[in-house]
Amino acid sequence: MSDDVLDQAIGWLVRLESAQHAPALCAACLAWRQSDPRHEATWQALQEAQACFSQARELPGGVALRALTAPERADRRHALKLLTLGLLGLGLSGTALQHSPWRLSLADHSTRTGERRRVQLADGSELQLNSRSAVNVRFSATERLVELLEGQVYVRAQGDTRQRPLCVTSAEASLWTFGAAFDVCQARGNTRLAIDQGQIAIQVPGRAQQLAKAGEQYRIDRHGAQLLANPQAQGSAWTRGLLIANDMPLAELADTLARQREGWVGCDPTVADLRVSGVFQLDDTDNALRSLAHTWPVRLQWRTALWVRILPA
Repeated sequence: MSDDVLDQAIGWLVRLESAQHAPALCAACLAWRQSDPRHEATWQALQEAQACFSQARELPGGVALRALTAPERADRRHALKLLTLGLLGLGLSGTALQHSPWRLSLADHSTRTGERRRVQLADGSELQLNSRSAVNVRFSATERLVELLEGQVYVRAQGDTRQRPLCVTSAEASLWTFGAAFDVCQARGNTRLAIDQGQIAIQVPGRAQQLAKAGEQYRIDRHGAQLLANPQAQGSAWTRGLLIANDMPLAELADTLARQREGWVGCDPTVADLRVSGVFQLDDTDNALRSLAHTWPVRLQWRTALWVRILPA
């Protein structure tokens, strides 16, 4: 790892903490992270190091002691650097960090496989987390920040007496509102946004801000936000335990069901692009999978109760 990159990452962290996560600074930091894969890997390791202060005694060598006994900012900056290098040395970097169960267990709020949970925030807003999801929540004098680390969250953002905007961040964008009901899903390489009530300002680094309104769904990546004319899934249906598919590729449907169950669900490439429509119960994924075989030209190959593959009929 480059010392220069790590120093830059620590500099961003210090500025964000000093400015209480000001919106413009958050957007600039996100742009820096996305400009180079090494930046994002280093940032994730730094976030791990920050979280590890409370658990630093478990780290090898003298790193833990130095982290725990660093009251001054310069010493704390050095300790963060040592912790980050230690974590990267243990192989906890990049994608492994972003999806490690350990990292998610350190999140402010998270769910296990098959679990859905509501979280009431201090301002009266409500989050509902889907299976295998995690968020961090940070409120300051100027904003309310919800960081989606993994999975899917439905947000009911209440108006704030102090007129602070609520911002939900994902890997691709910052989503700003003063009051709305909307669903955010962190997918592979993109973010999915579905708005039920209110308006959302979508900010992708390096792109013009885009205003989205109730009834719209978007696919957001580093190139911008694309309005979906024919969404393949009803965004908030999962909060009622349903997957409502509309011409959805079978592979995507299989991935959605896989997040709700223990084990592994695979889809043969020959049927991955098969378009599927229907209503599926997320609390009974075995039945949902069997219904595919009854309705579409596919069959299920079960190796165990936890291993299933979807094949052409």
